[in-house]
Amino acid sequence: MATWRVDFNPEHLYFITTRAVQAAHLFRREEMKQIVADSFAYMQAAHWLDLHAFVIMPNHVHLIVRCSPGHPVSDVVRDFKKHTSKRVIAIYKAEGNDQALAFLRQAVARPDKQTYAVWENDYQAKAVFSPPFLWQKMNYIHQNPLQPHWQLAERPEDYLWSSARFYLLDQPAIIPLSDARLLAG
Repeated sequence: MATWRVDFNPEHLYFITTRAVQAAHLFRREEMKQIVADSFAYMQAAHWLDLHAFVIMPNHVHLIVRCSPGHPVSDVVRDFKKHTSKRVIAIYKAEGNDQALAFLRQAVARPDKQTYAVWENDYQAKAVFSPPFLWQKMNYIHQNPLQPHWQLAERPEDYLWSSARFYLLDQPAIIPLSDARLLAG
């Protein structure tokens, strides 16, 4: 994944994508997806960001957020990865899953700096510059689980680990959201 980061402006929304190390399907299990969801919910409760849309896929996440002035995108992504990595590693250790731990150990780029790698070092962050771009990215997020190579749901709103049900059915998502419809017509 090529890194594409923009200058941070707390007035803007950002479409962010980050991927598990070596595109491994580390977030296939519900328990692992819940770690990601809990992290987003914590960051909202701590007022680091407003979460407008998301999808948690088996090997990556997409989200649309507005970060608070004291928590630029780079800090939010760094802290998100750090927190979720610790929890994922703790689960594998508690399970005695030596195979998963060995994989995460061999994926480390700089063993002198870390023991395990859960996420790729890079990420993409694109400023949301117009309402059509916002709706395009939200549609992309919500359609992601339906892609032929994923087939995680038949309809976007059926996939629990996204914001689709909030926008398509006016029902709560698994993570509370800030409504993007209030921002763009």
